[in-house]
Amino acid sequence: MVNVYALKKTLRSLATPYFILNTIASFFHPLLRFTPGLCNWVGGNCTLDFYECEIYFFVICVVAIKNRRCVSVESYLSTLFVFAKAGAAILFYKMSIQLAIWYTIFCIVLMVTVRTPSFEESSEMKYFVDNTLPEQLKNDKHSIWVVEFYTTFSPHCNAVKPIFGALSREYTHDYMKFGKCDVLKSHGVPESYDISSSCLRTELPAIIVFEGGVPAARIKQTNNGKQYLMSYENLKRDLQLQEFYEKALEKSKNMKSAESNKKTENKKKK
Repeated sequence: MVNVYALKKTLRSLATPYFILNTIASFFHPLLRFTPGLCNWVGGNCTLDFYECEIYFFVICVVAIKNRRCVSVESYLSTLFVFAKAGAAILFYKMSIQLAIWYTIFCIVLMVTVRTPSFEESSEMKYFVDNTLPEQLKNDKHSIWVVEFYTTFSPHCNAVKPIFGALSREYTHDYMKFGKCDVLKSHGVPESYDISSSCLRTELPAIIVFEGGVPAARIKQTNNGKQYLMSYENLKRDLQLQEFYEKALEKSKNMKSAESNKKTENKKKK
């Protein structure tokens, strides 16, 4: 069954300047090569030679390999943009050095001025650095915490970002909270939860559910050499988020009941 909310969110994100302009930049070379008039001006004819076909085939293969485990349309297109623009720069260089220079300048300006769209997440998402995560877990043992350990330059972490954001919007509660821990700014903290922050390891992102201040469920990008597909449904199922959410609701209900009983007892004493 189609997730209508997820579909609308994806379509809204694809309508942003980042995706529109990068799509134009990525397909600028085939646009010039197959548009009557323009193709004669830049290349002399409107057909691809063997070298151009090789570059196109190489880009398609690389994108297919890199995106074989993508978890969102946005991350798939972001990878496509990188390799498509690199291939286009090579092909423009073959056609004309001037064209290659202007195209490269355009791509650089696009990269600097048009940022990747930010993904929505719960307004109560908390970011942890230094030793703030252990302190938070120690001081707030009543709450269930779902924490993503990430690093900003990891493509896997960037791919999971919209999914973790969607989960945080759906499950954030007074007694179920979401947070993110930057492993490069929290020295020693990831290792205390058996997560490596080394750039040579591919464990990130890793997501841990803390209950009572201790890990109750966890997922890593790779575990024992096996990669995990961090899709919305997989994370929701394997982290047992619905079960933890129901616990949070029950805890909230019990706390309200206890407060109500306490107020009743105070009134009786008066």
